[in-house]
Amino acid sequence: MRELLWVTFMLSAASYLAACLLFLAQARRRGKAPADGRWAPGLLVLGAALHLAYVLLYSVVDRRCPVYSLHSALGIVSIVGVVGYTVLSRGRRLEALGGFVAASAAAFLIIARAIGPSSPTPNERWLMALHITSNLLGGGLVLVAGCASAFYLLNEKRLKSRRMLGRGAKLPPLEALDTVAHRLLWIGVPLLTVGMLTGRLVIHQAAAITTGERFRALLSGSSWLLLLAVLVLRQVGSWRGRRSAYATLSGAVGIFVVIALYVMRALLGDGL
Repeated sequence: MRELLWVTFMLSAASYLAACLLFLAQARRRGKAPADGRWAPGLLVLGAALHLAYVLLYSVVDRRCPVYSLHSALGIVSIVGVVGYTVLSRGRRLEALGGFVAASAAAFLIIARAIGPSSPTPNERWLMALHITSNLLGGGLVLVAGCASAFYLLNEKRLKSRRMLGRGAKLPPLEALDTVAHRLLWIGVPLLTVGMLTGRLVIHQAAAITTGERFRALLSGSSWLLLLAVLVLRQVGSWRGRRSAYATLSGAVGIFVVIALYVMRALLGDGL
């Protein structure tokens, strides 16, 4: 079983890295999409499928549900992000964003490998499972939305400075990036809302709450409010473009910091 686990890990990492290199190579080409343009998305999907197999196998070895293991939770975030990008990028020239998504998925896969199995917690109930699962799904989509917003701001800056886009990687169109980020938020924010509501119930049932847990809850709640405001302001006040991109990126960074704090805590030996 452990040999198969290692094989799926290596194949998934190789697929992600190959997809990243192909995406970046395609982003540097000008004109129409190259004839081999399907290889990069195909390798990205293959990497996600192998990553899913790796997460499931690890859950068998770890003998616990994937949502209760930070090791597997990082994999779920990566897979959701890849699926979100793959679905919404069809028909759009988002090769540069695809390269970043593939590189991020590979990084999450490798970082998770450094995190050992953790012991079961007494709060493994349906409410905790719903809380963690909704946050993982929503967080994965929001992180990709943040990446799209970062590329939007970078591309807009290059256009305003009148730099030729032929120099270096060709960045995706502004309209496509704005649309992808907005649609990802429409799916990710409701999932995070479920995570926030169930999180309040979990906190009330907890016997003791540490300072670190309070800080992570405060940061995730602030990020959620910011992302929710983006959706509301886009509908009510036609708030889009640079302001929407900055706010989306800020909210995504907050979610990323929360994930990074969990990773640091696990690497220091305190578990999830």
